Amino acid sequence: MKVKAYQIPDTSSQYLATSIESWFRSEGFETQTLLGPENTFIIQGRKDNLIRFFFGLSAALTATVGTQPDGALTISIGASSWMDKYLAGIAGVFLFAPFAFSAVYGVWKQDNLEDKLWTYISQRLPGAVEVAVQVPTPPFQPVKLTP
Repeated sequence: MKVKAYQIPDTSSQYLATSIESWFRSEGFETQTLLGPENTFIIQGRKDNLIRFFFGLSAALTATVGTQPDGALTISIGASSWMDKYLAGIAGVFLFAPFAFSAVYGVWKQDNLEDKLWTYISQRLPGAVEVAVQVPTPPFQPVKLTP
């Protein structure tokens, strides 16, 4: 999963979430958008059918859009269904070579799909400046040790 943060004036997380959902639909994905805590949007897209699964091309991406305390947009994109491609590749090497090819091709296509979405996002945020991602620190909870 890759995470980036952008400082940009006048762009809301809802605008970007809606744009990502539109991109998923234009690419032929089934989509759903969920509202998470603190006005975070979770956008999921998937393409799946039996033929795509057999050839290792079933694709699923999840994008999360939120804001950092400093107001920067935080975007993370993660792909799912990778493990089945790796397992199919390993099994294909030992059992049947064409399975290995389809799994490798599926991983390559999914990686390209993620890069394509990052390109789309950067086009949607003209003038944005990439900033450091802020990872919130959990509140300190003292632990009482008993002898």
